[in-house]
Amino acid sequence: MDLNNKQQNDSSEEMTSPQSSQDMPISTEELLLVLSQRLVNLEQRVSQLENPQLMYKRPTATEYEKISDTLDYLHNNIEGIKKDLFKVASTR
Repeated sequence: MDLNNKQQNDSSEEMTSPQSSQDMPISTEELLLVLSQRLVNLEQRVSQLENPQLMYKRPTATEYEKISDTLDYLHNNIEGIKKDLFKVASTR
């Protein structure tokens, strides 16, 4: 059987839903609609995975913040500590 005949047969026959636990027949159009919705959902989830939002909650904080904000905070504190250490060392 070639592909064209199979597609014609599929369009005339009823199919079952890929998510249903019962074997309820659905039309090809309904099946395509369900599959299309699932595809859109998958595309949205993949897009979210492309740009993850890693979050961190400091031990004393109640809210989460972006990892980049935490790293900026830590970097600025370390630079401040280095300046303070340099001042203390130069006064001795």
